[in-house]
Amino acid sequence: MKNAVFDDADQQQSIDLIPRSCGEVTVGCSDVAGIVKAVIESSERLRAEHGALQGTVSELEADQQKVSEASDEARLLSERAIERLGQGTSLIQSSLGQISGLLELVETLTQHVTGFAAAMEQVRRCSQDIDQIAETTNILALNATIEAMRAGDAGRTFAVVANEVKSLAGDTRRATEEISRTIDTLGGEAESVIAQIENGAEASKNAKASVAQIEDTIGGVAELVEEVDRQNDQIARATGTISDHVHRVQDVLASFDSAALANESKLENAHHRMEELELTASEMFDGIVKAGLSPKDSVVVERAQSLAKEVAERAEKAISAGELSMDALFDQNYQEIPGSNPPRFRTELTDWADENWRPVLDRVAGEGAPVIMCSQADMKGFLPTHVTDASRQPTGDLAHDTKHCRNGRILFETLDQKAKRSNAPYMMAVYRQEGDGMSYNVVRNVYVPLYINGRRWGDFEVAYKFDD
Repeated sequence: MKNAVFDDADQQQSIDLIPRSCGEVTVGCSDVAGIVKAVIESSERLRAEHGALQGTVSELEADQQKVSEASDEARLLSERAIERLGQGTSLIQSSLGQISGLLELVETLTQHVTGFAAAMEQVRRCSQDIDQIAETTNILALNATIEAMRAGDAGRTFAVVANEVKSLAGDTRRATEEISRTIDTLGGEAESVIAQIENGAEASKNAKASVAQIEDTIGGVAELVEEVDRQNDQIARATGTISDHVHRVQDVLASFDSAALANESKLENAHHRMEELELTASEMFDGIVKAGLSPKDSVVVERAQSLAKEVAERAEKAISAGELSMDALFDQNYQEIPGSNPPRFRTELTDWADENWRPVLDRVAGEGAPVIMCSQADMKGFLPTHVTDASRQPTGDLAHDTKHCRNGRILFETLDQKAKRSNAPYMMAVYRQEGDGMSYNVVRNVYVPLYINGRRWGDFEVAYKFDD
């Protein structure tokens, strides 16, 4: 078998591929970890929405139960109303029969009174005839008296008879006058009674019509109540169907919830393994760069160390000049800025850092590729300042403020914590740089310990990315 022979050029090319491949693996691990994390967050949001949906379904079931109870109550009330309306209709019909009988009695009474009035009128005429006869008799008696006076003693007996006849005629006339007055009085009273009876009869007719109308109305109301009862029956059946559907939906949601929890658990395990792999890849990447096997990354490291030195010297110079105190520099009394979202903080270092460190950050960021961003964070991940483009005024929009308002944030992820624990001259890593909260950018990062007057303040960081 023929041995493979590599010349120096091939060997160097193979060696050069190691850091590139390692970097690509590290970037890939970080990218995959980010994807898995995004899936987990999406699953959590989905489960939260699922929980809200379950709450809605539970509320729907409760409302459906209330509708069912209300429907049953309405049906019971409808049955009672129909029963009461039936009783009322019977009473009204009975009253209508009694009123009809009363009306017939009034009509009969009216006829009798009318007949009585006619009889009274006949009596009045007879009385008038008697009065006329009495008048005639009186005249005849007067003539007889005159003739008796002419006859003298011979007509004395006749005169006595004539006087008696005259007296009888007077009595008859007075009697007929009394009868006439009595008849007139009775006639007036009879007319009044007849008028009242006629009014009563008319009122009875109106009452009869009103009662009949009430009877029709109650009959219509009874029909409406019966229709409502039928509708309630349909509602009850529909409510039962809805209840069955709600129970099916709850079963499906419960099954979905179990599956979602199981998937989340698996994703969490996968993400945990990916984070471990990400850390391992970053450690491998860090070792390769420190071994001098990645010249391109080493150039960025040297640049970061130079910038860290410049930043430290600016702080030491300000402290010497009395412009900045060590207490202000190491102030960890983070005061949250009201209304900031994501939360941002201030310390006694903030204003000085904006004035003295930000110009360095802006200058480096303005140099372009491969540097994407640079910053400095204290031992707890606090960023006292940032580049101008990432220190904009908040708008209240979460995506905007997450991406463009990074000054004052506290970012202390796993790699950041590891860098703070490291005492090495620098540490290499690959991480997912936060974007607008929904997306991220995978970058390489170099952490350079930042010592000021011999005391570890934090790290100076340079994030970069090669195009190839």
